[in-house]
Amino acid sequence: MYKVSWDRENNSILLDDKTDEKDQIVPPRPVFYEELNLLGFHQYWDYPESDAPLLWSIGRRYFYKGECIAEAKGGNIYESPELTVTYHGSLKAVDVEMMIRKNKESLYVIQNEAMDFVQDTYKKHKGKVDYTAVAFSGGKDSQVVLDIVSRVLGPDEYVVIFTDTGMEIPFTHENVKKTREVYQKLYPELKFYTAKPPKDTEELWKEFGAPSRIHRWCCSVCKTAPFNNFIRKLHTAEHEDQPSMLVFEGVRSDESERRSNYSRITTNLKQMNQINAEIILHWNLTEIYLYLFQRKNNLLNMGYRYGLNRIGCSICPFSSDWSEIIIGKIANKEAEKYLSIIKNQIKSDNQSNKLIREYIINRQWKKRSGGRGINTNGSSINFIHNNKDIKAIISNPKEDFLEWFKTIGEAVYNIHKNKTSGQLKVDKEIFNFEINRQDNNSYAITLEDTGNHILIQSKIKKILYKSAYCIHCGVCEAECPTGALQLHPKVKIDLKKCIHCANCINFAEKGCLRAKSVSVTEGERSMKTPKVATSKYQTFGMREEWLIDYLNHTDNWFEKNNMGLGNRQVESMVAWLKDAELLDKQKRPTEKSAILKKIFSKDNNLTWLIIWTDFFYNIPMIKWYLSNLVWGDIKSSKELIQMIIDSDERNKEKTTLNGINSLFNMFENSPLGRELKIGILEKKGNIRYAKKLGSDNIQPIVIAYSLYRFAEDKKRYDFIVSEFFEQNCDGGPFILFGLSREKFEDSLRFLQEDRNQILRIDLTADLENIFLREEISSMDILKMAV
Repeated sequence: MYKVSWDRENNSILLDDKTDEKDQIVPPRPVFYEELNLLGFHQYWDYPESDAPLLWSIGRRYFYKGECIAEAKGGNIYESPELTVTYHGSLKAVDVEMMIRKNKESLYVIQNEAMDFVQDTYKKHKGKVDYTAVAFSGGKDSQVVLDIVSRVLGPDEYVVIFTDTGMEIPFTHENVKKTREVYQKLYPELKFYTAKPPKDTEELWKEFGAPSRIHRWCCSVCKTAPFNNFIRKLHTAEHEDQPSMLVFEGVRSDESERRSNYSRITTNLKQMNQINAEIILHWNLTEIYLYLFQRKNNLLNMGYRYGLNRIGCSICPFSSDWSEIIIGKIANKEAEKYLSIIKNQIKSDNQSNKLIREYIINRQWKKRSGGRGINTNGSSINFIHNNKDIKAIISNPKEDFLEWFKTIGEAVYNIHKNKTSGQLKVDKEIFNFEINRQDNNSYAITLEDTGNHILIQSKIKKILYKSAYCIHCGVCEAECPTGALQLHPKVKIDLKKCIHCANCINFAEKGCLRAKSVSVTEGERSMKTPKVATSKYQTFGMREEWLIDYLNHTDNWFEKNNMGLGNRQVESMVAWLKDAELLDKQKRPTEKSAILKKIFSKDNNLTWLIIWTDFFYNIPMIKWYLSNLVWGDIKSSKELIQMIIDSDERNKEKTTLNGINSLFNMFENSPLGRELKIGILEKKGNIRYAKKLGSDNIQPIVIAYSLYRFAEDKKRYDFIVSEFFEQNCDGGPFILFGLSREKFEDSLRFLQEDRNQILRIDLTADLENIFLREEISSMDILKMAV
């Protein structure tokens, strides 16, 4: 709420809404002696082991009296960061009492506003909800929320619920236990509950596969659903209806760009019949700590004293590399439980221990799109494609299809030996169906004449997926607004309560979070990696003069042939133009041809960078070149040929030679080589070498285009900066052009300010988020470049 500036004289900070912009700083976090000892700063400084902070940190930089005196660089979950120290001497602890006195007025304003908010919100909803709850996590933000609520409401007016995901660090469980003891001693009537997932979390990891940025099942299964299902069971023990609740949370807008758009009060956003109230939504990080210092709250999670910016799970697909460094030192045992599951899943691909370690260090598991290594215990589903009917074979289904079907319609059927036949009614449409039980607990299911009913067909397929893979994780049960769905011990639908809203199947792709993991895995296994080697370009590259001629004569290029190309050269150029998406399958100019023609008239290099981006996604040889050679590498043509042959036995020597020759020919005869330095050719004797250097001379609009092509390929639109600089990132401006991180971040800031609102970013403090707009396509970006 307030701006933050340094109080240099007292090694402190000041909150003031009148601070000049030049004096304003990113809200820092306090640094305690435990963190300094942990990272090895005791080798450089003398300091007391006091309860008060000694330094302040912004990102990885450490400040004393407003001056940066050290920085931690690099490091990972297994290795310590490198320390750069510019100050040698003694450190004195912050005078907390003086800091509180100087910020007394500001703290008075923010805490009284928060207390008024709690009072007003509670009064507004009192009598309209069954429960008022504080969602407690053991972190600093929820600690502030609990303290504020306890100052406003009586202990019989709210409950506290801690959701134990099973992945917390030990300090969190210690903190929850201590907090419960302190509050129940002060307020004996206060109810302090713990909600848990329906299964051991390690078992869930094995059944789902490790969570990732693409498939983040863990929050729903281990956090949100347990919280809501706990309240429901608490309520339905004495009532028949479903509970409504007001939940006070510790969400803050400065934690991420996305949260900055949150409303302070939302209804039915996270769950039906639930109102979420964000008490400290507009507080910054420093205000949180100052409040706790002022309240003399001794319940700060020890994880913060050891250097964590946020307290969460011991291992998380969205954790920063900094968090992993600290976790690797203070909660390695807990993290290793889950890392071992990842390792075992990777071992199923026969990876060496060295490669597995690199996989963990480079955080590759966070980009996993499937559930490789999952043991489904023989459960599977295969659809037999038919435009008229739905046909599927389910092996070892976890649940009864006809029971799940009750969530979307009605069924009338007869059972005779191993055959079930009848009719299903969905949305007033009636379909004949047949289920035949086969050997080995497999079922052949046919639903007739569904082909013209796309939405109904989608619902039925989701039901089939749920039948095959349901493990009673509890998420769909939490989605049910009437309590009609029960999962234990088996799936049971109460038809008197079910309103066929389909919430239980529409909350996730394929209707089931586990089905998403498993089905993607099956797709990965059935999908062949394209061969790198190719002869379709003969030995010719796309040459600059050929491209110029084509763009100047797109409508009649074949007839004119101004360059006098031979038949083999024309065939080669046609292949390049198709892969550049400038010709369609019928050899007709595409819309992209018309756009690039306009762009080319303004900027030749911009045109080539766009084409190079498209080549990455359309030509396996170019993707291989960019993915397997690091920037700065120099390789001979012979070395490249052998590397490609060794990577896949399908790549034959002659075909590979033709492919490399065509690539070298393009580097030699286009700006991609001499100007953009993606492949600079050198010759030593009779051997040619390609030097892969890369360039920062990349226009922001090209970076935007590469990001949207990446998003369209990955089918997601939220990213973090560091993932584009991780080993084996499958696209993005670093892989494509060798763009430096500094230049990348500068370009992101430029694009954020673009009048077309191409993207949003959050690069403050420990965050590095990129948010693209799903309604914008890569073609839209090209049109903006015209």
